[in-house]
Amino acid sequence: MLNTKGSTKNKIGTSYNYDESEKSCHSGLSGIGCFCNVSAKKDSGQAGMTVLRYHRTFYKSIKYIIFLSLIIVPILILASCGKKGDPTLKEFAKPAAPSALKAIHREEKIVLLWNYPAEKETAVADFILLKSSGAEFEKLVLLEKSKRTFEDTVFETDKTYSYKIIARNLKGVYSGDSNVVVVRPLAVPPPPSGLSFSVRGNSLLLVWKPDEKGLLYNIFRSSEKGKYGISPVNSSPVSDSSFTDAFNINKTVYYTVRSLRSAEIRDEGPPSEELAVDPAEFVPSPLKNITYFAAPDRVFLYWDGPEESWVTGFRIYRKTEGQDYKLIGETQIPVFVDKEPSLTGNDYLINAVGPHKEGPGTEIRGVKYIAPPE
Repeated sequence: MLNTKGSTKNKIGTSYNYDESEKSCHSGLSGIGCFCNVSAKKDSGQAGMTVLRYHRTFYKSIKYIIFLSLIIVPILILASCGKKGDPTLKEFAKPAAPSALKAIHREEKIVLLWNYPAEKETAVADFILLKSSGAEFEKLVLLEKSKRTFEDTVFETDKTYSYKIIARNLKGVYSGDSNVVVVRPLAVPPPPSGLSFSVRGNSLLLVWKPDEKGLLYNIFRSSEKGKYGISPVNSSPVSDSSFTDAFNINKTVYYTVRSLRSAEIRDEGPPSEELAVDPAEFVPSPLKNITYFAAPDRVFLYWDGPEESWVTGFRIYRKTEGQDYKLIGETQIPVFVDKEPSLTGNDYLINAVGPHKEGPGTEIRGVKYIAPPE
């Protein structure tokens, strides 16, 4: 007899419980081994095992993802360090405008100069110089941001031109306009002639001959032969035909002078001949009024001070009978004492000394001690 409530085993020995309510479900199916609820419970157990395996796989995947993130994310961060960020509003801001634009007409060119702050130059791509001859402004030239000057050679005298300059930043944004300069170049005057100098104390006096009346002059100085800047030594154009500059006895300098017609844009002509002021070539003048006093055991020599302020001292030479002149001493004042007696008559030669050269000597002969009468 079949138990209405008990257990049975499948073919592999696994027990499944069932109760009376399951009986109807299996009528007519004996010998087949098909038990619906038993099978359902079996399937439920298999599903649980599947879920468990899924959870284990899921947790392993999570651990793997975390492991990869610890390696890959830092690599991506490092790789993105050099990447440029998104544009900022500052990059699109209008750059500062160039300032202090001015023009100088020199010979066959109009020289334009302007200012721009060095600390703001990094945001600038270039400068654009514009020119007008009476109509609208047109682009004359595109210039590098490091430039602060330009020479325009395309113009006519007695014709009016206007110039202005703007800056453009790296995003193509333009600055406001600089000041506008208006020029009307005139025919330039000829250079002065006869440029020369003289030293007066600690000053250097330059003089020249004008070629025309009513001209103004600019004086240019350089420590290198043939190389002169755009700015003169004088703070404003000189109306006289002379100029006084500081004198440096330890340095060679060069000068040229340019004539000009107006102070506003200068209308400068070509330079004069170059004048070199080289202290190494200075030669003192001969000394004057040498006198002496001969004592029994020595000779006192005196003379007038030199005309040149750059004389550094004096050298005294003595010649005795049958010998040539020999240097016996130096002094920085116009007095010298020869401690050798002059009983038979000596000759003296005294030279002024410049920075590098001696001047021509002044001679005094027959210096002799004469005993007073008894």
